[in-house]
Amino acid sequence: MRSRVLVMLGVLIPFLMSAYCVFSITYLFPEIARVMHVSISALSFTVTLSFIGGAVGGVIIGMIADAYGRRVGLAVSIILFSIATLTAGFAMNIWVLYITWFLVGFGVNPENGITYSVIAENWSRGRGLIGGVVQGLYFVGLMIDAIVTSLVAEWRLALMLIGITSLLVSLPWVFIIPETVRKVGITRVNYSELFSGNYLLITIFGTILVASAFLLTVPLASLAPTYMRIIGIEPLSTWLIVLPIIGAVAYGLAGYLSDVIGRDRTLIILSIVALIASILLIIVSTTAPLMHVVPYSLALAYFSSSVFAYLGVWMSELYPIRIRATASNFIFTLGRLLGGIGPALVAMAFSNDLGLGIGIVMAICSVLALISTVNLRSVTHRVMFD
Repeated sequence: MRSRVLVMLGVLIPFLMSAYCVFSITYLFPEIARVMHVSISALSFTVTLSFIGGAVGGVIIGMIADAYGRRVGLAVSIILFSIATLTAGFAMNIWVLYITWFLVGFGVNPENGITYSVIAENWSRGRGLIGGVVQGLYFVGLMIDAIVTSLVAEWRLALMLIGITSLLVSLPWVFIIPETVRKVGITRVNYSELFSGNYLLITIFGTILVASAFLLTVPLASLAPTYMRIIGIEPLSTWLIVLPIIGAVAYGLAGYLSDVIGRDRTLIILSIVALIASILLIIVSTTAPLMHVVPYSLALAYFSSSVFAYLGVWMSELYPIRIRATASNFIFTLGRLLGGIGPALVAMAFSNDLGLGIGIVMAICSVLALISTVNLRSVTHRVMFD
């Protein structure tokens, strides 16, 4: 029992630290903009670069984790994103920030992808719940960022503190994680299995599903606070705390339901809820007398964003252990790219009504998630009974 608890902590703590690092810079934008004499929009490109870095790093370090072991992949990821966050504190211009935050994403996303594989390989029951709780740690990471950056006024010191804390707190837990993969080397892993037989269809529909979940979730979480501030929602500070809590609870609940009624059935239900939430958001954001209802429609939207909750674990379950880390990270590649550019595209296309933009994107993504889940369900059942 004790060893199981330690393994759980070994999964949770590094994942939490990855969330703690990757979005920390967003709370420091005003001070960095003032010191470096750049705009907030220019700084926001660091977030885009972190997703792009994650798309590249996920595949590369995922391959390393399949070839040399989960511990090696996790250690490389943790060292990379922690040191990059620490180094960002020494940046003298925005170009150095761009490079360091690309590297933060390069490390954070593969850590997440490998963690999904670790969960799939070390728990026979309750994997959905664990996956949902783990993914919900992003909301916890955001809240810790808010606390730390409010206590540490100087942005350089804040980034240095976050980076060194992440490294010292995360790295020791890597050695607690059971190793489930033999070290065979890069050349001995048949990565082409991703694109052969029924695995090709799983890769295609899995990629569409994950990309839909990213594009549904990231613009919502990134732009909803700004949208509420623009339309004058009060008490804003309360809603900025309540919405992430709703998201975190929903992620755990979605994971639990996926264990009870199945991954595909849960996702079908959540996709329908997301579609309903998007329609409500479109209606209330375009109807002046209903503007006061916006936070409640956003609350339902945050709840429905739990379509993302256990996707990493489910995608890992669908592939053999020999290519699992590579597969889960590859499937997340397009989603990470869309997650990086999604908020900027929505903000530009719907600058006069962010609520409408968020609602339309959510509606499209919920339909795509529903269609891809139904197809994925058919393909996976075929693989099981072949």
